[in-house]
Amino acid sequence: MILSPSGEVAAVVDWELCTLGDPLADIGLLMVYWSQPGDQLIPLFEPATLAPGFPTREELRDRYEQRSGRDLSQLDFYVALGFWKLAIILEGVLARYTAGQYGKADDGFKQFGALVEQLAAAADEAEGRLR
Repeated sequence: MILSPSGEVAAVVDWELCTLGDPLADIGLLMVYWSQPGDQLIPLFEPATLAPGFPTREELRDRYEQRSGRDLSQLDFYVALGFWKLAIILEGVLARYTAGQYGKADDGFKQFGALVEQLAAAADEAEGRLR
């Protein structure tokens, strides 16, 4: 659940790791995972998209729009949703780690709390581009 600042339920989020609905949700999440040189936030540890020859997000977006014929003018809504989705998944992983459910885990989990906050901020930023 996503709670409002006052603690009331603002949304109920239920998903699998793939979407069965709007294909723009998939392209939005792809944009979240698609790292490029200069990014301050890289949700994956060694993303292949940083290797030479991969297109930028803008090039990927333009190609998707051209080939699919879909209107991507509201893509940032789906990017924000993708950031929230990843933040919530990582928050769940962090909660299980903190509760000791992973046994003796490495220190890599400790950085998840800061990453969750960065992903939430990135979601807010993406949503802000819609105004």
